[in-house]
Amino acid sequence: MFGVEDAGRWSLLETDEALGQPHTNSRHWHVLDEEQVERLIGIYLQRWGVIFRGVLERELFLPPWRVLLKALRKMELRGTIRGGRFVAGVGGEQFARPETVDVLRKFKKQVNSNKPRYYSLSAVDPLNLLNLISPNRNLLRLSKNRVLYENGIPIAVLEFGKVIFLKEIEAAQECNLQQALIKKNFPARLRSYLGTH
Repeated sequence: MFGVEDAGRWSLLETDEALGQPHTNSRHWHVLDEEQVERLIGIYLQRWGVIFRGVLERELFLPPWRVLLKALRKMELRGTIRGGRFVAGVGGEQFARPETVDVLRKFKKQVNSNKPRYYSLSAVDPLNLLNLISPNRNLLRLSKNRVLYENGIPIAVLEFGKVIFLKEIEAAQECNLQQALIKKNFPARLRSYLGTH
């Protein structure tokens, strides 16, 4: 009754055979011109804010890093993006738009002056970069596993129902942080849809 054609929007992707070449494992990114690569970089910058090799490896159909890096360096020389060290604990070159750098600086000032902010993310959330920024701490990407961030720094994980703190926590704070880790925050519109207040 409900076939594939009713499942949503579909489009065909060019395959190696469609390009008239024998099938290989390499993707044919040499067909992208410089303008197309820069538009693709714009999409990545809009999606991630700060881009670097490790975060872009999460993208599907990614051009080789050398192709992106060449375009990123040209864009930096033109002044359209900025290069630097924006994400601590990650090696290699990092790039962001100038307005993103300004937002990061404001966030850093807020972090230093205000009480800490906590964010709890599912291990499968694309914004969960624990495995990338803490390579010695591997968390399986399962929907029941969670990570608690304090001002952007991972401080605790919920793994297979067990809370593990990644740094020393005072005994008085442990209960509150466990609650923050387990608590799921839904936007107001979604809460009304789910019937919770």
